Amino acid sequence: MTRKEKMEEIADILEMEAEELQDDMALDALETWDSVAVLSFIAFMHEKFDKYFHAKDIQKIKTVGELADMMEK
Repeated sequence: MTRKEKMEEIADILEMEAEELQDDMALDALETWDSVAVLSFIAFMHEKFDKYFHAKDIQKIKTVGELADMMEK
């Protein structure tokens, strides 16, 4: 999965346009980064990569770039 594809998936979860996202954007500054987005990301990771993360693990992530990096784990 390319970085662009990752950003598109994250944008979809955050209900934003991929062009609006930058690696250094703070997730807690985004209105749409909430418990629903966390659960959506967990479901995406399970479905796409057969990986499961706990919400606590995801909530430790601070930036969009770190979230995209998790897609490689």
